Amino acid sequence: MKLDASLIRNCPDHGGSLQRLVRCPSVNLALPGLESESVRLDDIILTPLDVARDVVKHFKPSGRILDPCRGNGAFADLMPGCDWCEIREGRDFYEWREPVDWIVSNPPYSVFADFLRHSLNVAENIVYLIPVNKIFNSDRMMREIWTWGGVPEIYTVAGGGALGFPIGFAIGAVHFRRGYRGETRVTFRTPNAKHSDSRPNNRTT
Repeated sequence: MKLDASLIRNCPDHGGSLQRLVRCPSVNLALPGLESESVRLDDIILTPLDVARDVVKHFKPSGRILDPCRGNGAFADLMPGCDWCEIREGRDFYEWREPVDWIVSNPPYSVFADFLRHSLNVAENIVYLIPVNKIFNSDRMMREIWTWGGVPEIYTVAGGGALGFPIGFAIGAVHFRRGYRGETRVTFRTPNAKHSDSRPNNRTT
């Protein structure tokens, strides 16, 4: 999702920071093409290009791929030939009905549950860059995910603040797979050597 730089310059309290901008009461945020809609500050998220690159490299999506909310193209540009949707350009993901092998994107967080439900209808694999707590927020959400399939991996990227996101939760690329019944593996983009070294031995006494 892309913001006009003039919004930042015109905010008296912005301090050059996107995080401060989205909290500034003197600025009325409006997305191009959606000026009549209210904007949740946790939907104004720019995916760092290095993060998008690492996520695509890590999961290696293949076959027919869809980016359902292209925004400024952080993911789509790294997946040549992928299909895409973007509501600001007249391509509404909720109108997409064709099956795809992979969905890879940074979805709108305020409507994540509905966004994921529609994704489950059309995709075999889904990778969403989200606050990882999103998939555990409700009993209903968890039941729907694990009835449809499962989560092979949560690729933990960083805390939201470290990525410049206006939220502090851990951000991860969560891989959902249709029909999956195995365990969920948690991996980290930047391993912490101290944590690795301090893990207790698995011993039975």
